[in-house]
Amino acid sequence: MEPSLRVMRQATALVAAGTPFALCTVASVKGSVPGKLGAKMIVLADGTTVGTVGGAGLEEKVKALGRQCLADRTNRTVRFDLACFRPGGLDSLCGGSVEIFVEYAAARPHVLVCGGGHVGLEVARLCDQLEYAYSVLDDRPDYASAERFVAGPEAFFRDERLDAYSHVVLLGYSYRIDTEILFQCVRRFPGWIGVIASRTKRKQMFVRLEARGIAADELARVEAPAGVAIGSESPAECAVSILASIIRDHRQGSASVCPDAVVAGAR
Repeated sequence: MEPSLRVMRQATALVAAGTPFALCTVASVKGSVPGKLGAKMIVLADGTTVGTVGGAGLEEKVKALGRQCLADRTNRTVRFDLACFRPGGLDSLCGGSVEIFVEYAAARPHVLVCGGGHVGLEVARLCDQLEYAYSVLDDRPDYASAERFVAGPEAFFRDERLDAYSHVVLLGYSYRIDTEILFQCVRRFPGWIGVIASRTKRKQMFVRLEARGIAADELARVEAPAGVAIGSESPAECAVSILASIIRDHRQGSASVCPDAVVAGAR
């Protein structure tokens, strides 16, 4: 199998597994260089690599560059001189130079949708269109299928690993269940958390959680009401608002909470 084909197959597997990586490609060459035009290397966050862009000192520099792009969620193009006799050149006598393009490949989001009602259904439909993975948590058998979880929050959060999920959105039919889910999420889930809520529901939920020992600064990272403020009313519009916020977080990092916005709680 050609090296570049092996790298691309591994990249496809990493995307399917939800693992972020940096794809480093020799974008241009000048003179004598070990890595030919189009050579590719995958870099993972722990420094593991697949493929090669030429080996030796160049490879170590590109590995560090790939890890930095992963940490920064950025793409970069960097030129390297493979000539120790040039200012800033690598410890090499090849004499040529290469440009390396590093592409940050984000993990595909996996959204935990807590509530399988009307808004939850529309969120799932949009996730399908975006090719985002999703799972649905609901304690009502009528709202569950083989692909969904049927469980109460205590049992689910006791038994389930949460590192599979990138975002959690609370769309439940009961504020008591949503409050319990939020209690578990704030304590155990470090990623984006959104709650469909009016200002009154948000205030009452937060008061109850603070009474249970959750600090106000821990609750500050919760987006409630969830979603970009677009004046949404119907379940489909609410889903668009919520997914817009999730997309923003996925692409740019932590999203800011919508000030004083109210997303309708239709189900």
